Amino acid sequence: MPIIVRAELRVRPGRTEEFLAVARKLAAAAADEPGTLRYSWYTSADPAVFVVIEEYTGPAAAVEHNEHCAAHLRDVAELADMTSVHLHGDLGPELEAWVSADPVAHAHPPLHTTR
Repeated sequence: MPIIVRAELRVRPGRTEEFLAVARKLAAAAADEPGTLRYSWYTSADPAVFVVIEEYTGPAAAVEHNEHCAAHLRDVAELADMTSVHLHGDLGPELEAWVSADPVAHAHPPLHTTR
């Protein structure tokens, strides 16, 4: 089952150009990952707020992305504050642990229905 992530970040004052450069590097790196289905950045009405939508083939691919892009993700953390992140899908133990440790992170497991 795919994992979908929506994260919102607020860039620190005066750091927007640096942030945009790192966001572009992240998108380029994600494009080469076989388990990454989508990695798209969006602007908002507030010029300091950006949203990224990510989709992975499963939890292992999401973890692999975080490991593969660790240096870029550290750069993002120096330039912006993540104000919210929502993960949708069967997350698995690693992502569930990450969500439980981050106060702005939220897990949204699928609604399993039977016929």
